[in-house]
Amino acid sequence: MVLRPSEGETWLATLVQAPLDINITEPAVYQLRNPKSRNVSVCLFTDFDSTLNVTRAMGSEVSHTEQTVLDMTSLDSKSNGAVAWSNTIDFNCTNVFQENMFYPSSDFPCNATLVGEGFETDMNLNLQNLSVLGLRILLLKVGGFNLLMTLRLWSS
Repeated sequence: MVLRPSEGETWLATLVQAPLDINITEPAVYQLRNPKSRNVSVCLFTDFDSTLNVTRAMGSEVSHTEQTVLDMTSLDSKSNGAVAWSNTIDFNCTNVFQENMFYPSSDFPCNATLVGEGFETDMNLNLQNLSVLGLRILLLKVGGFNLLMTLRLWSS
């Protein structure tokens, strides 16, 4: 559908250009190991291009997920992710994914206490939970009042 001005009409237009603030992150592979058992290992592969096929034909000892989009609405960002894990001692993340351009990011410790320190709750989610709780209490009060009034009318 093409819009054109009628005869005798003139349209004015303004070109608006807005700069895009997109943070482009490099792909990274994180290897997580169980401190109690060295033969359990998990590889987390993040921030790769969505056109990339990350899974490789692996042996039966390696399990993996398909690539998924991680939608982090609280941060207004999306990221591609894939996970592979194995119970073998010689399992290495560099051998799991097809591309060799990715580096293992073992320089960053993956500790649950470090993740817990930066955890913040979403205020919108808390408000929604509080609203649902308030509506449930109101529903119970209305139901109880109706029941009491019905019993009072039946008794008279």
